[in-house]
Amino acid sequence: MKVLPERLEVIYEEILSLLAQQRFSEIKERLSSLEPADVSEILSEVPTPKRALLFRLLPKDLAIEVFEHMEGSEREELLNSFTDKETAEIVENMSDDDRTALFDELPAKTVKKLLRHLSPEERQIANSLLNYRPFSAGRIMTPEFIDLKASMTAQEAIQHIRKEARGKETIYTCFVTDHERHLLGVVELEDLILANPETPVSVLMEDDPVYVTTDTDQEECAQIMSKYDLHALPVVDREKRLVGIVTFDDVLDVVEEEATEDFEKMAGIQPVEDTYLNTGILALSRKRFLWLLICILTEALTSSVLKNYSIALERVVALSFFIPLLIGTGGNAGTQSATLVIRGMTLGEIEWKNVGYVFAREILTGLLLGGTLSLLAVGRAYMLGTGAGVALTVALALIAVVLIGNLAGALLPFVARLLRIDPAIMSGPFITTIVDVLGLIVYFEIAEHVLNL
Repeated sequence: MKVLPERLEVIYEEILSLLAQQRFSEIKERLSSLEPADVSEILSEVPTPKRALLFRLLPKDLAIEVFEHMEGSEREELLNSFTDKETAEIVENMSDDDRTALFDELPAKTVKKLLRHLSPEERQIANSLLNYRPFSAGRIMTPEFIDLKASMTAQEAIQHIRKEARGKETIYTCFVTDHERHLLGVVELEDLILANPETPVSVLMEDDPVYVTTDTDQEECAQIMSKYDLHALPVVDREKRLVGIVTFDDVLDVVEEEATEDFEKMAGIQPVEDTYLNTGILALSRKRFLWLLICILTEALTSSVLKNYSIALERVVALSFFIPLLIGTGGNAGTQSATLVIRGMTLGEIEWKNVGYVFAREILTGLLLGGTLSLLAVGRAYMLGTGAGVALTVALALIAVVLIGNLAGALLPFVARLLRIDPAIMSGPFITTIVDVLGLIVYFEIAEHVLNL
């Protein structure tokens, strides 16, 4: 269940009231006046049996758009309540990229059943998109684009767009191809409208367009579209034949998915496919259990360190006062550094050639932060009356721990990339555990030297 915005909450209550009175024509009129995304939110709040009834009241075009906005589990529930004819109508008329995303969420058996409902032409398109590598440009692209010929005049191009526009993903950016569908250039609708009617498309087009291949990772597509401020990104095959386009709405979905997955991994959670409120307690617990178990096992090292230096703790009990401060600060410093480096890697700002520069920056940042924080730690030590020796120990240890945290947070993402695993895994609980163990060892070693234990 979601928390609806106040304006939609009022409409939701109105719909339920009309439904109780069986005033179906008024419900249809009310829902038809709303945006598809708003209708989707309202339907997500309605109990499943009533949801199917309300969905059937929607006009066909609106119903398809609403269906594309719904969450995976809600769409699957609706599909299970549809007749074969209703299912065929909805799936047939979905945009190709949204239909592919739906098929990715459903069990293989259900996908095979849905494919049988498609027309031969749409089935061929669906199968083509499903055969591309998951999370690639080929998987999220749509083949619904406007293609023009370089020999056309601006007037002929506009007439062609007017004829082909219905059902296309976008008409604002058009693509110029030759007779074998090789990508030659890109031209904007605005340029065609403002040009002299007799101007050739070859003169108006950008003849060296940015493009990706069907195998390009979807995250890289998002980076390219952001870098060049593109509304639509052409996708070509190995022979540079235009096979589809990736549009900005697809990229927004990719950015959200990738950011969510990175946040979950950085927090030590296995990626959750559905929304938080739609995911069962057992599923959530299972997703979180693995890293918590790993943390318990690795934190055993912390216990071993404390046991190894138990004599120092017995001699100077005040040393135990600052253990939470040190491991908490070191872990936070490491997570901060990891977050900045992983973000830089994701955006393409940090590459392998920058390792030395990143290393140097984190050393300087660690010394600056650690030195500043150590002054506060010394003040706290004197407030607790621990004496100058303990205060100096804590100050030196804090500088070292922040430095260790910075370096661990900055370098572990590079190690992850070297091992070909997601750098986001190398943060959160993982870094905190490493910094805890190393930080305690450094703390007690400094204490033994400063306090002559």
